[in-house]
Amino acid sequence: MIQRAFKDPGFWFLLLMNGYLIYYYLQQPGEFNTIVWIYWLQSVLIGLFNFFDLLSISNPDETSLSINKQPVNKGNMGCAAWFFLFHYGFFHFVYAIFLLVGNSKGTNGQLLLISAGIFILESTMQFIRRRPALKNEKVNVGKMFFTPYLRIVPMHLMILVPSFFGITASVVFLVLKTIADAGMYLLTTQKDFSLLKSLSR
Repeated sequence: MIQRAFKDPGFWFLLLMNGYLIYYYLQQPGEFNTIVWIYWLQSVLIGLFNFFDLLSISNPDETSLSINKQPVNKGNMGCAAWFFLFHYGFFHFVYAIFLLVGNSKGTNGQLLLISAGIFILESTMQFIRRRPALKNEKVNVGKMFFTPYLRIVPMHLMILVPSFFGITASVVFLVLKTIADAGMYLLTTQKDFSLLKSLSR
């Protein structure tokens, strides 16, 4: 899996994007709020496209998730997708309030818009690539449902860890963001969709 990722331009794009954000922070330490908002926006888009992915599944693995004590199936996939959107969206709504209170000043709106455009384009391309596998292969809905929550962990730790170890939140956040992005990419995106096929095993 890792060898395939190293040959995947999308994986390198992800690392380069995170590398640029670290470089940007080092050059503009006063604009850490911009990086946090970029992460939040990227996370929201990942959740939105994961919602589209869930709606696109035609052959769910019925052992991977239960809804109201019933195995997930093609008939109730819509309920699973909408529940994910509501639950994941609620987390990000709460974090948006937190960011507006403590991280709203000095945000670079132009960089935020450019980043949003890049993420939307990249997410759309990945969604188009995943469609055949979602239509034709049995998919582990449980793993697809919970994987995006990996991106919430850095936000929690950014709040809690600095106070325990006496280090800046920015350092914690940037390192954990890179790890979360790379980990999620490896779990969800492969050129030949072999990972999606293996999720049901």
